[in-house]
Amino acid sequence: MSTSPTDKLPMRVTIALGISVVVGFGVWLYGYGILLEPIGSDTGWSEGLLSATYGISMFGAGALATLVGRLLPRIGSRVIYGSGAGIVLPAYLTLASAQTSWLFVVAGVIAGSVTGALGYYAAVHTILAHLVSPAVRAKTITTNTLWGAMASPVFLPSMAWLVLTVEWRDTLRITGGAVAAAFALVAAMVPDTRGASGPAQPLRTMIAAAVHDRVTLAVLATTFAGGVVTAVVVLYQVPVMVTAGLTLAVASSLAGARGFLQLGGRIPMPWLVDRFGSRASLKGAHVLAGIACLILPFSGSLTGAVLFAVVAGLSIGALVPVESIFTADIIPKESLGVILGVASLARGVGAALGPVVGGALSSAVDSRTPTLVAAAVLAGAAAVLVPSSRTVVE
Repeated sequence: MSTSPTDKLPMRVTIALGISVVVGFGVWLYGYGILLEPIGSDTGWSEGLLSATYGISMFGAGALATLVGRLLPRIGSRVIYGSGAGIVLPAYLTLASAQTSWLFVVAGVIAGSVTGALGYYAAVHTILAHLVSPAVRAKTITTNTLWGAMASPVFLPSMAWLVLTVEWRDTLRITGGAVAAAFALVAAMVPDTRGASGPAQPLRTMIAAAVHDRVTLAVLATTFAGGVVTAVVVLYQVPVMVTAGLTLAVASSLAGARGFLQLGGRIPMPWLVDRFGSRASLKGAHVLAGIACLILPFSGSLTGAVLFAVVAGLSIGALVPVESIFTADIIPKESLGVILGVASLARGVGAALGPVVGGALSSAVDSRTPTLVAAAVLAGAAAVLVPSSRTVVE
């Protein structure tokens, strides 16, 4: 059974959940973009198909995360993460060995969906919300996002080195094993969430109620747009820099630096929210994300690539915490967990459609620039759609 909420997590729990998000984000969300050109060159499969695999897996991760959030209090984190480790390892091994495009897509969707559902923030932060008291919840979740910010600095250069050293198939085998090990570590080290308090309504009823309110719909729309823009930037950052003239090693290192710079968007967030409010901070993060999309096509020079890394790092780093902070400001506490789960699905839908539509557009016009311009326009629309704050007093 689950333990009572505490004001201080054991270090082993902080480390296990931190490793889970570092590996989860690093291997799939960030690392898959490294593999696009090596896989395409080796197999002849189109960028549209490879991008669609990534995009569909992002939708699957969001949908599965909603179910996981519902099941965490019922069957517990140990069963879920232990099962996840058992599923994800053969999925990655199958993905690495696939000789046909359809098998690659199926295995990739399974691997990416499970990696995202258990290794991204929705499930991990739900576990943290069950384990800690409300007084330290914000600090604890923010600390976990700082771990997550290390994913791209660690995995982008590492996976680029692996691809150049052992090629893409062994890279997937090695990194898939890392994902399985991370989930097994959570199952072994983190107190179980089984028996924690949770809503009794059916999941369909909870989701219907969550999206009925106009303000909530606006929140979900901005989260959806954030998912599209972030996925496009993360997927195309390395390929665009390489096409523009940088080497794979330099592009991967700068993309990794972009991930490290996410700390610059997260660490000052409490001060920014206190000074300007969560609404203005969220709007600013979306605007910066749009600017990053417009800079990326000019990243063939070191100056342009560094500028992209700084602007994209700050914007993507800020989006993660400020979305949750703003949502908590305007959504009643009793509905917050459901809204965050549905928001994760909305982000997953956006993250799925962005690469799928973007990959098709890029293939059709033989250029990634129109996709990046469209993403910039969407980021601007997201900033406009942020609803007026409806602060909840608890």
